[in-house]
Amino acid sequence: MKVLFVYNKKAGKKFEPSVVQQITTKTPSNFESTFIDITDFKQFKTKKFDMLVAIGGDGTVNTVASRCTKQNLILGIIPKGSGDGLARFLGIPRDIHSALEILATGKLIQIDSAKIDKHFFINVAGAGFEAYVAHKFGLGGIRGLRGYANTILDSFSTQEEQEVTLTLNGNKTTLPFFSLSIANGSQWGNNFEIASDADIQDGMLDVAVMRKPKWYQLASLVFYLKSKKQENNALFTYYKASEIDLKRSGKLWHIDGEPIVLKNKKRIKVYSKSLKVMVS
Repeated sequence: MKVLFVYNKKAGKKFEPSVVQQITTKTPSNFESTFIDITDFKQFKTKKFDMLVAIGGDGTVNTVASRCTKQNLILGIIPKGSGDGLARFLGIPRDIHSALEILATGKLIQIDSAKIDKHFFINVAGAGFEAYVAHKFGLGGIRGLRGYANTILDSFSTQEEQEVTLTLNGNKTTLPFFSLSIANGSQWGNNFEIASDADIQDGMLDVAVMRKPKWYQLASLVFYLKSKKQENNALFTYYKASEIDLKRSGKLWHIDGEPIVLKNKKRIKVYSKSLKVMVS
């Protein structure tokens, strides 16, 4: 099997050069392996490969997965990011040896992907507070869970609710939101689940609309996001749809954790079972 490993030196808290060496020494004997930095990936021809493996976080997985869908290649993941939301959702461990075992002997499944306008995403896209955090994250110089926590605390008091108009499979509704998640997988990362009922093979996206919590509600919000529950309550309203139109959601968005600026009117569509991926 011809396998291309794509590594991102900027993923996670600190990329360890030994990661590539560890993978090289533990790669299954039936793999014909090639390694490249993600900065070289855009121009690199990949049609001759059977599998593309993303070594990094959700942003790295997004880049590699997009190519896999276009060329009908298998996606593999070795999670080394700050949150690794998709890998955690799919049950792919951060341990290199265990992740390599999945690539060699795991199960091949087909999962959904999605696009917001022309922009591909595979896990979660979002607007409002979570998008603001994504744009600000990294500027503080601290990666990982601690970096996210610092960014969230620094930003919470400065951000207010907005109003969005959602058209879900043709049904229109307008409501206030503080953070808006369009979820294919279940979590932002670090096992914080925004859409615990998400099914990445059902041809649907979960829409989580969050109101701004009061300071005294923050502790219970953290517990809720760790509880693996999805329910309508005082802070959250959930919807499911395969096609979504949005107006007035703001220009700041994130796509799989990566900051992006989009036009105000947006269309989101899911592509059912469009991606092959190795899981345990």
